[in-house]
Amino acid sequence: MSNALWTYPWDIADIGQEAVSSELRELGFDMISLATVYHAGRFLQVRSPKRRAYFPEDGTLYFRPDAAIWQGEAVQPLVSSLAQEQDVLRGVIEARDAGGLDVSCWTVCLHNSALGFANPDLVTRNAFCDANSYNLCPANPKAQAYVSNLVRDIAQNYQPNRIELESPNFLGFAHEYHHEKDMVGLPPEGDFLMALCFCEHCQLAGQAAGLDVGAIETRVKGLIDHMCEGDTPTRVCADFPERGLDAFDLDPELRAYLDLRFDHVNAVLERAKEACVAATELMLVDGQTGWIGGCDHIAAAELGLKVMLCAYDMGPEAAQDLAHYAQGLPKEAGGQVGLRLGFPEFAGREALAERINLLRSHGVTGVNLYNYGLVPKARLDWVRGCL
Repeated sequence: MSNALWTYPWDIADIGQEAVSSELRELGFDMISLATVYHAGRFLQVRSPKRRAYFPEDGTLYFRPDAAIWQGEAVQPLVSSLAQEQDVLRGVIEARDAGGLDVSCWTVCLHNSALGFANPDLVTRNAFCDANSYNLCPANPKAQAYVSNLVRDIAQNYQPNRIELESPNFLGFAHEYHHEKDMVGLPPEGDFLMALCFCEHCQLAGQAAGLDVGAIETRVKGLIDHMCEGDTPTRVCADFPERGLDAFDLDPELRAYLDLRFDHVNAVLERAKEACVAATELMLVDGQTGWIGGCDHIAAAELGLKVMLCAYDMGPEAAQDLAHYAQGLPKEAGGQVGLRLGFPEFAGREALAERINLLRSHGVTGVNLYNYGLVPKARLDWVRGCL
C-alpha cells in the first residue's frame, strides 16, 4: 500500500505544485491524495501565502469533466471556479508521469448539498418526509449513476493510481450540514432514526421485500416523538450503537428495512467499480462503524474495492481494535488507515510515531494523513521518519 497526504487543490494553486510535491516526497510520502470532488466548509488555511480562511464551493468538481460522459445524464456535475481556471489534477498527473508522486483522487460522492437543494427528488427523506438535502440517496438510480459517472470520468480521462470514495452511503442526522440546532439532545438512536430514509426508492425496495413500509414509517415517527416529548430525552434503544442493528431486533420488520440499506450502498459501489478502469485502484474510505451508514466492508472487498478505515479521535486501545477489525476483512481489501494530524488529537511527534508503529505492528501497511493545508509546517514535520 501507500503513504499519502490528503491535500486540497486550492493549496496547490496557492503554494505551487512543484513545491508541494517536493515537500511531500522529502517527508516520506509516495502519494498525494487530492480532493477532486468536495463539499462546502470553512477551513483555516495555515499554509497558504494568500489567505487564512477558505470557503470551498459546495459539491463541486476540482477537475474538468468530459462532456461526452455527462451528455443527457439526469444529474449534471457542478464545476468549481478553480477547476475552470486551473486543472490542478492534470498538473499532478503530469508530474507523476514524469517520475513524481503517485496520485489518488479523493472523491466525495453523495454528500452534496448543492445538488440536493437543486434536485430534491435525489435526496434522502426522513420518516416525517423532510428532505435531508445534504445527502443524495444511495437507493436512487440517478444518484448511483452520478457516482458511476464521476468514477468513469476521472478514471478514463486522468487515470490516477487510485480513486478514494468518501460518502457513497447514507449519512447521519447530526454534523452533516451547518449551524445545526438540536436542544433536545437526541441520543444515538435518535440521530440514526432521524436520518433513516423513506424516499420513494427506499420505500419501493422495502415493499418489494414484502415489508409494510407505511407501518414501519409510522413506528419510527412514534419512536422519535417519544424521544423528544419529555423534559429530557428518552432512550428507546439503550444498547445502540453498542449492539449494532441488533438493538432493533424487537421490531423484526424495522430490522429488515435497515438491512436493505446495505443493498443500496453496495449498488453504488458495484456501479462505481464497473465504471473504473483496470489500472486505477478503487478504495472505499470509511470508519469502523460504517454499518451505521449502510456500508458492508466485506461486501465492498468482494466487489473488488480496497477499504481504508479512518482512526479519528481514537486512543491507542481503540486504534488497535480498529487494526484488528481491518485484519478481519478479506486480505485483498488491503491495510490502509487514515489519521488526522489535529491538535490535541496528537500532542507531539512521539505520539504520532507511536500510533503509526502500533498500527503497523497490527497489520496496517499504508497510512493516509489529514491534511496538508490545515496543519502548520512545523507539525507536518512530525511525519518525518514515521513512514
